[in-house]
Amino acid sequence: MELNWIPNLQENLLTFEIDNLKYTTIDGGQNIKKYIDGVYEKTIRQFPGRPLDWIAPSQQPPYTNQEGDGEDEWFEELDWLISTYSEELGEKHLVTTYRLRDGNLWDAGRVLGNGANNLTDLISVNRLGQPASVQERWDWEPLANYLKPVELSENGLTWSRNIHTGEIWRHGNAQHCPCHVFPKIVKPVQVFDLDADLANYPGAQKV
Repeated sequence: MELNWIPNLQENLLTFEIDNLKYTTIDGGQNIKKYIDGVYEKTIRQFPGRPLDWIAPSQQPPYTNQEGDGEDEWFEELDWLISTYSEELGEKHLVTTYRLRDGNLWDAGRVLGNGANNLTDLISVNRLGQPASVQERWDWEPLANYLKPVELSENGLTWSRNIHTGEIWRHGNAQHCPCHVFPKIVKPVQVFDLDADLANYPGAQKV
């Protein structure tokens, strides 16, 4: 199972569309708006017991439901999507062995997130159905780190280069698309002169 959420990282927006359905979220999936034929139907909430404007903190491991938060409403919707569009989305594979970025298999000893995207790739998928290859920037190589906390990233910043295009971007350390771990992310910035940009962050180091 895998859902192709399209990111607009400058707006912290994720969009998933299939058939006449559209889902959008600006907080990593804590509140997901559902549209049918372009008409708003409902908001699917991760923490329905919380105020609508409450955002769980970015942290690793991620914040999990506490007493009074209510039951996550996304899983019922996700199961319906998978059963309705199984040919497009695939099935859930609740395995415990996954393929890592380096291609090796790893026995986690438990199901991670929503299991694997398929039984060939065995890439783990998160709560939203995003594969680790996307969420963990498998197409990017890190060039430098700044490990002091910044706004929206307590783990600092990373400069990464796309292995296909050669583009360099500065982004939150360990962040890519918004998700339940990082509901709000640092807006990525394209960098054209790495050394000059690093000079703006004393203590930043190349890797």
